Amino acid sequence: MRPNSPVSLWKVFSTVITVVLDCIQFAYQPFRLGFYLITSFSCFRELLTSDGSLKSGHTINYKMVAASLWLLVFSTLYVACHLRFILDAFIYSSGEPIDTFRDMSHPVNVMLLVTFVAQTFMGDCILLYRCWVIYGRQWMVVICPVIMCIAEIGCGIAGVCIETSLGRDSSITNPSIFPLILTHLSLTLATNVITTSLIVHRIWTVHSAVRQVVPSIKNNPLRNALVVVIESASVYTVSAVVLLVVYAIGSDACYVMTGTIVQIIGITFNLIIIRFARGTAVKSMEETITSLRVPPRRVGQRVAFQNSRRPWNDIDTQTTHDNED
Repeated sequence: MRPNSPVSLWKVFSTVITVVLDCIQFAYQPFRLGFYLITSFSCFRELLTSDGSLKSGHTINYKMVAASLWLLVFSTLYVACHLRFILDAFIYSSGEPIDTFRDMSHPVNVMLLVTFVAQTFMGDCILLYRCWVIYGRQWMVVICPVIMCIAEIGCGIAGVCIETSLGRDSSITNPSIFPLILTHLSLTLATNVITTSLIVHRIWTVHSAVRQVVPSIKNNPLRNALVVVIESASVYTVSAVVLLVVYAIGSDACYVMTGTIVQIIGITFNLIIIRFARGTAVKSMEETITSLRVPPRRVGQRVAFQNSRRPWNDIDTQTTHDNED
């Protein structure tokens, strides 16, 4: 290949763009991490304290605390790995910085993909757990998203293993790894959309049933829950769609979007915890919905509402019905 051939020039131009975008991502990485840490601190405060004092051991939701710690560790690890990668490229490397950027088997580069896979996996697991709880712990409802989540993590792990053997002069869109990463992104997007749709359908069904029984009720927390879920899901879904598109077309913008997704997963999780903790008095969204257990056809209902002094009125709803033959 001649040095000044169009293919050679395009390869150099593409590499330069990759370096520039990676540096841009690093430049605004502290802002994303800073916002995430603020929401993370507030999230832990809501999970571990009540009215300024530490909650008792049996009232702490350890599952959500563990998930918050997972997201915090991998969000911070991603930024740390990216910083190390920049330092290796421009300071510690004995060769040209561009050679480091094009070395996909670089240990730090591999760790960036590991953190991304781990973060998306945990984000989907949290969403699946919420959906499972809201539907009264019925596994048949979430069996399809669970299978997709397992396939997603399988593609992610396979992608990491292949990346370690790519060597120099390669990119994340290398033909040997491209199908796996594309499948991983597609599955995480599909899992998010399907699971969120199931959650929204459940909340809307129960909300409609409550409105039929008591049309005059105001400040229904189920309606507020619906808004919170849709808002948080839309932020992540839009980001995931953008990442999937830019990666599918082979754009170098995928380097920027990858770092953005890692932080957005943690931010949306924290915001849901914060908004529900500050907006409901006694019960969380999952407890409220599962306590309703409204069937498609109701013969008799008894609904008792108890107002709260908190900004959103808490609904203590008990619904009874006759078993259908």
